[in-house]
Amino acid sequence: MNKQFQLLIKRFSIALVVSSLCRLLFFVLNPYFYSFSIGEIANAFYFGVLYDISACVYLNLLFIVIHLLPGRYFYTSKIQKVLFALFMLMQFVICFFNLLDTGYFPIAGRRSGIDVLGMINELDGVFYNYLGDYWHLIIALLTLLFVSYFYYKKTYLYALSLIVIEQKEGVFLGVFWRVSMLALSFIGARGGFNLLPLNPFDAARQTRAEFIPLVVNTPFNMIISTQQAGLKEKNYFEGGNELNWFEPIQQYGFDSLSVKPKNIVLIIVESLGKEYVGYYNHGKGYTPFLDSLMGHSEVFLHAYSNGKKSIEGIPSILSSMPSWMAMPYLGSFYQGNNLKGIGAYLQEMGYDASFYHGGRNGTMSFDNFIATSKGGAYFGKNEYPKPEDGDGHWGIYDMPYLHYFGKELTQKKEPFFSSVFTLSSHHPYKLPAHKINSYKKGTMPIHPTIGYVDDALRQFFKYAKTQAWYAHTRFIITADHSAENEKAYYQSAQGKFELPLIVFRPEHPINSENTQTVSHVDVLPMVLKEVGYTKPFFCFGTYAEPSNFKGLALQYHDNYYQLVQWPYVYQFDGQNALGFYNVANDSRLQHNLLKLQNFAGKIDSLEMLTKAIIQTYNRSLIKNKTIAP
Repeated sequence: MNKQFQLLIKRFSIALVVSSLCRLLFFVLNPYFYSFSIGEIANAFYFGVLYDISACVYLNLLFIVIHLLPGRYFYTSKIQKVLFALFMLMQFVICFFNLLDTGYFPIAGRRSGIDVLGMINELDGVFYNYLGDYWHLIIALLTLLFVSYFYYKKTYLYALSLIVIEQKEGVFLGVFWRVSMLALSFIGARGGFNLLPLNPFDAARQTRAEFIPLVVNTPFNMIISTQQAGLKEKNYFEGGNELNWFEPIQQYGFDSLSVKPKNIVLIIVESLGKEYVGYYNHGKGYTPFLDSLMGHSEVFLHAYSNGKKSIEGIPSILSSMPSWMAMPYLGSFYQGNNLKGIGAYLQEMGYDASFYHGGRNGTMSFDNFIATSKGGAYFGKNEYPKPEDGDGHWGIYDMPYLHYFGKELTQKKEPFFSSVFTLSSHHPYKLPAHKINSYKKGTMPIHPTIGYVDDALRQFFKYAKTQAWYAHTRFIITADHSAENEKAYYQSAQGKFELPLIVFRPEHPINSENTQTVSHVDVLPMVLKEVGYTKPFFCFGTYAEPSNFKGLALQYHDNYYQLVQWPYVYQFDGQNALGFYNVANDSRLQHNLLKLQNFAGKIDSLEMLTKAIIQTYNRSLIKNKTIAP
């Protein structure tokens, strides 16, 4: 065999072994996968090699091409040093981003795409905290780089030893080996001999949807996400028949004169996973105040986020604009589309509208989003009067900020709509010095901060009760997304999107439990119903549907769609069904019922719903038709 070919195979094998070690670390440090069988895990590792080969080929393309140089040039010290530098640089990229997601997966629940690079600006002030909290991953990174260096060095010295050997090779053999290298590289990058190149959602077909983060590696996911230039129109239905299943332009039919203007206060709590709320978990949680408030509120039992990041959650909640694509809406080609948020609709009715966030102005482009969606006035850290209340990382601690928020509401002209997004229950989970030992420690770092924001909400409502505006105000409380979870149920493909949603009406403090399936995109129609808005509006929610409609929640995650209509979960890759589960009987989604004939009618119904929403979403964003005419 050609010596250069042998060297490339040995060096490439080092990269593959290290990539598999990264996957092993990802598995070991994320207990979510422990509930699956050994056979299923082994199968995931087996197919994972395909994605590792593809990523390594893409990243090492120049490295591979240099191996095509004629022998006498290839074995020189300069060329070998260049190859060594390229190899170690790519090994750093592979290991760094895989290990980055090893720590981030419990929060995000998926592998990162190229959009993760856009979060670098958000790390100012917390970078060293991340280094401290994930020191073990830094050690793992250095260890894997040392392993790469140690074994590559052997091939480096071997290559230099070959320069003294006269390289005699016929023209035919030389061409043959070089063409073979290119051909194998091409096949490896594509992931085999398939008609289409390898894609992340192929992992769902090869194993199961829940294993996509384990099978796929982060560099591969990032590379593929750069190739997704934008949405493509879907034509599942013709002649507008998709509107028989899903209609984004909706309208309430009641008489607005019979509805008295109400203030709306929307509270979005950072990372408030459903697992942390005692009301949902037989009293076991970290939210005593919220638990008591829920005893006097409308509580949604099956509420979901449409994404796993704040940058996805805020547009979904405030403008019914989810990120059902590879990129968050606010980082996509469509971020400048015409869009109306809750504040825009309510300002038409004479409301004062505002958005408050104690984070730095410009965080995740929330200020730009509020402006483009005509959502009202934006108030960030820059507008807060006491910068000494800052946490030194993300912004202002929740307790002083919610107190400030309450005071601000008192100054507003009624009726008003105002939303506030908290931040203290975000990594690095820092508490004020005098509050460090004030809350239940729990078993994860986030737990005391959940207790802290719950206490901050208690103080906020204590103040609000003394104000004239309180009695005729609706309070809606939810989370931007869930975070780290311990229970297997909340780590499943549907469980990790579950979150609390409550509506508190002080004039009618009665507990009721709503079993309709809802998600973030239903908050906008929910608010418009509360205030008596009667004009047509655009939304991707279904809350405005007739009361007998069961509702739904849709996510796009790991390159596949998931539609939840409790207790059913339907998974779809854009072309084919991947899974169908009954959560009531299968809380961890272990048993795929897709092939069972007695569920065929329900599966067909959910597939039609999913396709109609996808077709409507893609077309609406591509054609910039996301407001009612």
